[in-house]
This record gives sequence, structure tokens and C-alpha cells, in this order.
Amino acid sequence: MTNASVLWEIINWLSLPVLAAVVGILVWRRHHREFPFFFFSLIVTETATLVRMAAGFRTPRTYFYTYWISDLIITIFNFLAVYELFFKRIFPGFYKIRIYRYLFPTVAAATIFLGWLAAIESQNAAAALIAKDRVLDSVLVAVLMFFVLLMLVMGRQWTKYDFGIAFGFAIYAAAFLIASTTWVRAHYQPTSVDQLPVIAYDISSLVWLYCFWSGEKPRSSLPEPAARELLQGARTWETVLKNWLSPKRRVL
Repeated sequence: MTNASVLWEIINWLSLPVLAAVVGILVWRRHHREFPFFFFSLIVTETATLVRMAAGFRTPRTYFYTYWISDLIITIFNFLAVYELFFKRIFPGFYKIRIYRYLFPTVAAATIFLGWLAAIESQNAAAALIAKDRVLDSVLVAVLMFFVLLMLVMGRQWTKYDFGIAFGFAIYAAAFLIASTTWVRAHYQPTSVDQLPVIAYDISSLVWLYCFWSGEKPRSSLPEPAARELLQGARTWETVLKNWLSPKRRVL
């Protein structure tokens, strides 16, 4: 085995021990209770990786379908982790505005519909699996971008853990979107970006390891005088946005 082959083997399976370490840290510091969906997404990814490793000793066709079916399952749990991050932690009052209450179900329904259309248009089952994954990751990137912009408008601040989780998912989803688009243009032939999603997920797992291993400093409940005006301005913009999005009729 050449040095290049050894390097790629390390890249392919690096996330396996790293995610195991992240899971251990979450349990050790009891963060798995604070981030249950994220915790289970890591468990599912770790299990899927082990199943893929076992499938690698079977036929290429078996490994192919094992990989893409498990990737669909992983993506679903990633959506749950993103839901937990933004809907339950950063924007706990998200559903108080009626338009927001219907936003996530609408996005989920649209994702299923687009995935179904992509599967119908695909000429074979393999292309259908890749198409579904591409749709799901496209929506995941869109959801992350939407909430990041919403945080900027409302003046919300990231905690270290929240930013690390969101940043990790954004790296992987964006890399997979780029790679899958290239695969479609190349008619699913080998390309130069085939390993991009694997490399991106290795980076994501290292980001999560760093965030949870280094810990998070407790934030002071009393803002500094210089930040109070910014905080008040953010609250004002949040109120304005909520009033503008509210479906209640305005009195003329």
C-alpha cells in the first residue's frame, strides 16, 4: 500500500474515532441532555460509518447502496439537530409568530416533494438516491443561511457550542452540495471532488471536538455599558420584525 493510499484511508475513517471522542465528551460533561438531537445524530453517524466499513468488504454494489441509504438517514437526523439548535435554543419563541409556525412544516413538505420529483426524473435507483440527498442538503444549507441572517437582523449572539454545531453542519452540507452538483454534470463518473464531502465531514468533526473539549466560558448576565445600547437596539429590531411578520390585521 502506497503512502497516498494510507493517507486516503486515514481521511476516509478519521471521523470515526473523532466522533466517538465527541460522544464521550458530551456524556462526560452531560451535554447530551442539553443537545439530545445533536447527540443522537452523532450516534447514528457513528453507527452508519461502522456499517459502511463492514459493507466495504462486500461487493461494490452493496457498498454503494449501503452508503447512500445510510446517508439519507444521517441527513434526517442532521435536520433534527438543526431544528433543535435554532428552534429550541436560539429562537425558543419561534412559534409565537404564526408565519414561523408553518415555515418548518412547509419546508419539510417541499423537501419531500422535491426529492420525490428528483427520484422520478432519475433514470435508475442509484441516481435517485443521490438526487434525494442533493435536495435534502440543499434545503439544509438554505435553512442554515436563513437562520444566520435572522440572527443578524435580530441581533442574537452565538454561544460557542451553538456556533460550532451550526458551522460544522454548514461545512459538510455545502461541500456535499458542491460535490453532488459536479457528479450530476459528470453523469456520476469519477471526478476530482469525490472526496470533498469526506474531507469536509472530517473538518466538521474536528470543529465539534474542539468546541466541546475546550468548553464554554459562562457569560455574564449583566451586559457591559458599551453593549447595552446594542442590546436595546437588537430588541427593538426584533419587535419591529415580529410586528411586520404578524398576520394580524393592522388598524388603518
